[in-house]
Amino acid sequence: MPLAGAGAVTSSPAGINCPTACSATFAQDTQVTLTATPGVNFSFGGWSGACSGDEACIVKMSGAESVTANFTSSTGGGGADAVFVYASSMTDGGGSEIVGFSASSDGQLTALPGSPFPFSIGGLAASGKFLFGTDGTTIYTYAIGKDGSIVQSSSLDARQYNNPVDCSGGPQFLFLDRTGANLYDLDDRSDCANNSYQSFNLDNATGALTFLADTTDTSPVFERGLQFSGNDEFGFSASCYHFNQEIFGFKRNADGSLALETSLGMPPPLPDGPDGEPYCPWLAASDGANHLAVSLTPINGSTFEQAGPPQLALYTVDDAGSLSTSSTSSNMPQIAGDTVNDLEISPSGKFLAVAESSGLEVFNFDGESPITALTGLLTSDAIDEVRWDGSDHLYAISNSGGKLYVFSVDASGALAVPGSPYPVSSPTDLVVY
Repeated sequence: MPLAGAGAVTSSPAGINCPTACSATFAQDTQVTLTATPGVNFSFGGWSGACSGDEACIVKMSGAESVTANFTSSTGGGGADAVFVYASSMTDGGGSEIVGFSASSDGQLTALPGSPFPFSIGGLAASGKFLFGTDGTTIYTYAIGKDGSIVQSSSLDARQYNNPVDCSGGPQFLFLDRTGANLYDLDDRSDCANNSYQSFNLDNATGALTFLADTTDTSPVFERGLQFSGNDEFGFSASCYHFNQEIFGFKRNADGSLALETSLGMPPPLPDGPDGEPYCPWLAASDGANHLAVSLTPINGSTFEQAGPPQLALYTVDDAGSLSTSSTSSNMPQIAGDTVNDLEISPSGKFLAVAESSGLEVFNFDGESPITALTGLLTSDAIDEVRWDGSDHLYAISNSGGKLYVFSVDASGALAVPGSPYPVSSPTDLVVY
């Protein structure tokens, strides 16, 4: 039996204890009574399927029956100014969990009630009243309470939509469009090499997901999630898989599904590297308008070995989704390390955070002028993921260091908030709600 929203359903006779066990087999003519219990900040909205109304559901078994319990949010997630931070984290025993914090107005973190939450999750995303996570097969929806606590409200086996199914793999990186209407995943086709993007419609009332489509175009160059332009019409990323230079874009259709807009195998507009050598692009970050930051790593055109530290290019997206750039090897800043792990532009559009193998750096970003350095390295730990809140607080996780860093950023630089870094065991993904 499906659940819509956050709650639980049990049966008499025993057998169903959803969301843990949502189906069971009963003998012919058995009278099964289902009882619904809403989750925190949710109310029971009634049954659909084999039952209706909001009283106990009684079904006499004469064959296969399906019942949906509908729960609706009674308060919504968080308060108007609430900031919650969630990190998926590996445990000492080899499992995983979600660690949650509330952030004060100055960025300081306090552990959420019930944290760490015992959900075995890798990739994360958040929108509206819901947190989403995946274990590589299933995408789970968690309702966010006013205090930041989370409870599972629904789940969807995303691997079943692989085409073909025997490609194995499954959802890896989760991301949303700018409106939060649709959830997407990078679908890793580990047995078929070519990855795709799956799209899902999000029910804003219940958090339930409905599969929309799998991208027709598949490719190993699809390695990370997409970043959407300000009009939500185009999503971009960049890759240099097997030294094929790709800054690729997908058009977001009216129903939220994705269609490849750029031509794979056609080099994007790239500046010449130092001494005329080529660049390898990797990752893209959007400023919420029509600009992208892309890291470009110079390579030796003969040996294909890295020929210098990555640099940061500025691109403009036109109304048709085409890219142009005025960046050159001489006006692009270099990063301090050899590898870029993540890029993220602040909601204010003023700052670009770069997660690097050597640490964390912040750059000035205004969308019209070349990117410039704001800070040096802020950490000695390698940084894997970076996220911003709406007040220019920067959050960064280090898997190898077992830490969650928080910085307050303004035009003068970045300052660690009191208490930073916070210990988190082997964090793997990060979301700021």
